[in-house]
Amino acid sequence: MTERTWRSIVVVVLAGLAAGRPVQAGERTDARGVGMARTHVAVACGIDALGTNPANLALPDDATITISLLPVGVHLGSDVFSYDLYRRYFAGVTTDSGRVGVNLTDADKRDILGRFTNGLGHGFIDVEARPLGVAVALGDLGTAALTMTDRLVGSAAMPKEYLEFLFYGNPPGSRYDFGGSEASVAWTREYALSYARPLPAIPVLQSWYAGISIKLVHGLSYAGIDRFKASLATSAVGVLEGTVDVLTRRAGLDPTEKDFGQMVTPFPAPAGTGFGVDLGLSGSLDDVIRVGISITDLGSISWQQELQETVTSSTVHLENPFEGGERDSLDRALRGKSREGTPFSTVLPATLRLGACVELHRLPWFQEVLAGELTVAVDYAQGLTRALGGTVVPRGSLGVEYRPWGFLPLRTGISFGGTDGVNVAFGLGFHFGVYDLDLATENLGWIFTPNSAAYGSFALSMRFRI
Repeated sequence: MTERTWRSIVVVVLAGLAAGRPVQAGERTDARGVGMARTHVAVACGIDALGTNPANLALPDDATITISLLPVGVHLGSDVFSYDLYRRYFAGVTTDSGRVGVNLTDADKRDILGRFTNGLGHGFIDVEARPLGVAVALGDLGTAALTMTDRLVGSAAMPKEYLEFLFYGNPPGSRYDFGGSEASVAWTREYALSYARPLPAIPVLQSWYAGISIKLVHGLSYAGIDRFKASLATSAVGVLEGTVDVLTRRAGLDPTEKDFGQMVTPFPAPAGTGFGVDLGLSGSLDDVIRVGISITDLGSISWQQELQETVTSSTVHLENPFEGGERDSLDRALRGKSREGTPFSTVLPATLRLGACVELHRLPWFQEVLAGELTVAVDYAQGLTRALGGTVVPRGSLGVEYRPWGFLPLRTGISFGGTDGVNVAFGLGFHFGVYDLDLATENLGWIFTPNSAAYGSFALSMRFRI
């Protein structure tokens, strides 16, 4: 396989590795929870709880109507590549004759390859926005809400063999296996009708609530690698042999088309349709401690429209890999053949969540120690499906919110596990009764050490409360 061909593949996959870890709809638009290291289950309230624990929609609130004003959240990153690494090795250097590439030393190459944990590098991107969000308190009947949430999520995995091939070529006796390659991206829109209400009293709990969200999910665009098997070997006499077996799927809007911008409308026709359900419970043990449990995103999307598949299946045998005619024939073989696709399904990122929070300011002795209000919360999340937008790697978090004054909540937190490892979060808000503004990041290093940070995130939410 020629270096030119593999360079093209590497560029595509590296673009995916420059991205952040997808999560479930609702986690990114809750800026309060993001500022507490994505700690939501027991602490999120009202419309902010949708997507993580719908039961908290019914928690007592002074507002009758809450309107969210286009909250947005972004998270991107990679467990291999940081901006500092890119700038050091791949951005080139400025000289009198212009910008030129960096000549990597063997130590540089070993440094880059050593960043691939278990031989694979991962990258992700997650962008979430909620153009519509309205919650209405119905008194003793509970609280109802209507939301529309857009998500753009993508992930990629790249074996380090790609870079080994670029760094060292294919000397006699070498062998490369590229079979761990993965890449997928999807744009979905979720319309959710949610309802939560108090439940009859029981001895164990002072009060408790149940909630449910019924979701209509539209798949607007999808592209992904369904199958990827490729290997490359060079014999002792320099004969290059390899196999390629790749199947990619696409559905809906194609962002690579020249007129893509003209094709996008505020309400594009869906290429896929599915349904999802969120279920949650939340209860107060007393005036200080609240606990919660939820299962979110039970469901799937069936992709039926504007389907296309590209298949590449070939065997490579080059006796002289440097001869132009053989390289051209190889490039033609690797382009693959496009055909009309067949319907397929993708599951939603179902997740089990457990959480608890303690409102320390409600303890009688607290005000003697510290003025203001202090809430401490913990979460545990376990993914149930291997899906785009989720992970089966368990994740725990600890979040803190301190209000020295009622209008100024300050937040921080730390998370463990998941796909980002250890993260430190920070957030703050400005609450003025009828209007709330919250800002947050769950990757504090992105702000203070942007060059070395591998992950970055930002969340902004605003609400009117009447």
